Amino acid sequence: MVLRGLREYSRLALVSSYLRRTFELWGYREVVLPTIEQYNGKLKGGTKFAYNNEFYLIKPDVTSRLLRNYELGSERLYYIEEVLNGGIEGKWQAGVEFIGGEPAFMTAEVLSVLITALEGLEIKEFYIDLGSLEVWRKATEDVKEFREIICTALKRRNFGLIEELPIGKEKKEELWRLFNFRGKESDYGKLAKILQLVDDERVFVDLGTVRPLPYYSDVIFEVYSPGLGRPIGGGGEYSFQGKPAVGFALDLGALLELAEVKERRSQRYLRGIGSFREARRLVSMGVPVEVRM
Repeated sequence: MVLRGLREYSRLALVSSYLRRTFELWGYREVVLPTIEQYNGKLKGGTKFAYNNEFYLIKPDVTSRLLRNYELGSERLYYIEEVLNGGIEGKWQAGVEFIGGEPAFMTAEVLSVLITALEGLEIKEFYIDLGSLEVWRKATEDVKEFREIICTALKRRNFGLIEELPIGKEKKEELWRLFNFRGKESDYGKLAKILQLVDDERVFVDLGTVRPLPYYSDVIFEVYSPGLGRPIGGGGEYSFQGKPAVGFALDLGALLELAEVKERRSQRYLRGIGSFREARRLVSMGVPVEVRM
């Protein structure tokens, strides 16, 4: 969704304010990154340009920027950023990153942040699919030479690519079961633990779920709504400078199509002599005000 008018950007700001409130209630702090980063092949997305014989990127993917360019300890971070992908029209994203904890616990918390963020926008109809790269690594251990094709089949949701491979019937049947598995239980301990911790009927295990970004290490997830024909967002586990981490990014264009939120209006109205002095006092106490002529 490309934003065109001031009204759309005002609504973007409104949705962003609701997300900021949710993220901060969970203890996440906002990070603001520079518009331009020096070019590096490990950065994803962004629009490339040259200046003084050096290459740079305008607004690349946030997680890859954090991984490549910044020193962080154990952190809970969030961001609301425009991301470019080779052109001049960007996509607005909102996301969180939890760095330095126990992976299943971090994933459960990040999913809970995601659930409450959507509920805060009055988006009630959604579901989250959990997948696992480790499950597929183990399942393809004896057919390593075909992993790239199997990964392509998953991304395209096309089992026919696997069916054509010169591998045994039993292995194809095993991969078929994984490819089509979707349910509320899992034999994989980490996924089972996450389901138990999150304890929400809208979270499923779907082993056919994959994410194209290369930094994910194991558990990945995507969130969908029946009201939209594309994912609202997604995320997963990765390693940050030797520490486990989990994050997600939401497509704000998708949220603008689904959110049912209105301006919060509970301010005090003031007028007359002394109004601005009183307004300063109230604002310092956290009370919203509007001074009228």
